[in-house]
Amino acid sequence: MLLTYYWPPSGGPGVQRWLKNAVFLRDFGWDCIVITPKEPVASSTDLSLLNEVPDDMRVLHTKAKDPFKAYALLKGKKNKSTGTGGIGISSNPGKLQKAINYIRANFFIPDARKGWNPYLIKEARRVLKEEKIEAIISTGPPHSTHLAAMQLQKEFDLPWLADFRDPWVNIFYNQFFPRTKSTQAKDQAMENEVLKTADRILTVSPGLAKEFEDRAKKVEILYNGFDPKDLPSTYSQKSEKFRISYTGNFKPNQNVEALWQGLAKLIKERTDFAQDFQLEIVGNLDSSIRESIENAGLSSCLKDHGYQAHHYATQVMVDSNALLFIVPQTKDNHLILTGKLFEYLGSGTPLISIAPPKGNAAKIIAETERGPSIDYTDHEGIKNRILSLYKDWKSKSGELTKLSSESTLAYTRKGSTQKLAQTLDQISKA
Repeated sequence: MLLTYYWPPSGGPGVQRWLKNAVFLRDFGWDCIVITPKEPVASSTDLSLLNEVPDDMRVLHTKAKDPFKAYALLKGKKNKSTGTGGIGISSNPGKLQKAINYIRANFFIPDARKGWNPYLIKEARRVLKEEKIEAIISTGPPHSTHLAAMQLQKEFDLPWLADFRDPWVNIFYNQFFPRTKSTQAKDQAMENEVLKTADRILTVSPGLAKEFEDRAKKVEILYNGFDPKDLPSTYSQKSEKFRISYTGNFKPNQNVEALWQGLAKLIKERTDFAQDFQLEIVGNLDSSIRESIENAGLSSCLKDHGYQAHHYATQVMVDSNALLFIVPQTKDNHLILTGKLFEYLGSGTPLISIAPPKGNAAKIIAETERGPSIDYTDHEGIKNRILSLYKDWKSKSGELTKLSSESTLAYTRKGSTQKLAQTLDQISKA
């Protein structure tokens, strides 16, 4: 039984992680019953992902109380969607936002999605009483889902696997919230109990595993990976513009001024680069980053696609001359390994990687020969990487460079799911 707040038609990497796992688990002898909200509040919608859900997969939808719906209406968003995962969070909020942040930080612990739990638990209980379920899987964020899974584990004495796609207490946006000491203590106690109680903790990176390993029974790393079938088999052999692309949520803590300054400098120094360069963004672009792009004089070079379906984003990946990969600038970011990286690797497109040079992501980027990882303040390093890729494109008369896929084969989605199935085999027989 899979408990997940995010499921198609919601979009984003968190949805894709468990959609792929649920589908591929069938190849290894496991079948998932999915429980998810009927009307979740998500930062994006991707109707195309519904086509990947098998017709015979049981997906049970429940009601969910969510204060984000009221917040979205308050902000004038008629579709009841609002920024999540850090999009729109400001380090200098206005009075209304300050009040909302205080309520969010101290009245909804661990998160504002906990209003789903009563409905989730009720439906899960019904299924557990009527059918033979061998294990429970919960995935967060929202980490409140783990609290529901923990209650169900205690009631029904079933093996439980808790998946952490992001940190809990140390998730980056908590630094923007005015959390009281009692709130922090309560949140920490919840995290500790989940880590101690779950039969297995899954994480997406070695760094996150290290954060939890001293408090958990056992931690295993399950990389997000990529599905080769998701990547277009055909791509533009040549491009009229030198296209640097970014796909996914572009968050405030990924705003690297050295990048925009380096691009602006190249445009000023080279008339050919000024004519050829195009910056493409497919996803939710935070207003602070848009402002930085404008301030650097790059607005005329920007092509903002907005949020698009997953297949649209992957087509842009393979049709680009370079992909912009930025590890968030936050505490312990050398431990961060984002899901998007793996599809970037699978695309075969060269990377402009701005990340801690000795971090988890940098290690995989180097291992798969996708270029250097450059520090956030290394103006010359960023500029020279862009210029090197541009000169290569220019020398090939606009032909796209595609790198070998052999080194990325260890990071496929199906390979990750096989490891998950082995874990389920172990805990279900323990």
